[in-house]
Amino acid sequence: MAEDNIVQKIKRWKPMSKRPIGRPKTLWDDDVLEDIKSINKRNWKKVAQNRDSWNKVVEQARTLYRLQRFIGRRRRRCR
Repeated sequence: MAEDNIVQKIKRWKPMSKRPIGRPKTLWDDDVLEDIKSINKRNWKKVAQNRDSWNKVVEQARTLYRLQRFIGRRRRRCR
């Protein structure tokens, strides 16, 4: 009867593979979505269909990234 108990089966179960240690790797898609969120673009899929408007969005994201790097450098120097 104990053999048929689902709780006992779950306790004895051993996974076949192991998970990697640490946090998951950051994917390129994750970085792009993070940048799009930071510049507050909600309809980015529609904007991406038009090359000229998409280039403006990409330039906006680049500017934001450069600004964040510049601010980070200044903070490190001031310490």
